[in-house]
This record gives sequence, structure tokens and C-alpha cells, in this order.
Amino acid sequence: MIGAIILKVALRGAMNDLNNRRKEKIIASFADDAVIIYPGKTSISGTRKGKAAIKEFFDRYFDQFTEEYCVAKETYIKNILALGLSNTIAIRFHKKVKTKTGQTFENSGVSVLTIRWGKVVEMQDFYFDVEKLQQMYGE
Repeated sequence: MIGAIILKVALRGAMNDLNNRRKEKIIASFADDAVIIYPGKTSISGTRKGKAAIKEFFDRYFDQFTEEYCVAKETYIKNILALGLSNTIAIRFHKKVKTKTGQTFENSGVSVLTIRWGKVVEMQDFYFDVEKLQQMYGE
């Protein structure tokens, strides 16, 4: 249970890092061989593996969205009795973003993160309005 509490606190910090545009800190939270799976049919959609690909993902993400407010509505931890920093977490979120062209969008979804030894090894996002992603990316 202590591991679950630590992960929830770390998650709050990560959400704060996202909202405050701390890109390098976010990238550092991923393992060297981590995978990001992002939905939709945008230029940023698909599967990326490895630190360089994850950096490119966040470079493009932060370039597109100049402002963001994301809040975790609910958090689920697979193994609440885990003692260490290895677990799977699902976060239901709502976000409001401002694009580099000045448009604002809102969307909600779920992120599923697999954590091993305190590092994200896989992140997969699911958006409730996946079609809106193309508008958000101006595509």
C-alpha cells in the first residue's frame, strides 16, 4: 500500500509538471526503452519506442499545445498492496489546451501507465472524442 501512495503522489507531481510545461522532467520519468501509444490519425499518433522517440513525441506535443490544464478525475492502481514502485495505473483525465494557433480545445480520456522501478515503461492514451484530436492538431 505504501508503494501505491507513493505512486499517487508522484502522479500528482507529473500532472503538475505537464501543466507547468516541464518537458525535460516528464521525459526523464520514462525508461530508456519505454513505449508511448497515442490514439487517432494525426501526425503524432501511433507507437513510439525508446527515449529519442519519446523526446520527439513530447517536443511535438509541447510545440502544438502552448498551454494546458489537465486534471486527474480518478486514479486506479492495479496492485494497491505493492510495496515498490512497480505497478499499473489508469488515470481518467480532463484537459483543456491552447494550440500554437490560439485555438482552445477540451477533451477527456484515460491514460494507462505501466511503471517499473519508478520509471514509465509504457503509456497508452485513450481519448473519449478521438476525432477531436485531428482538430486539436490542426489536421
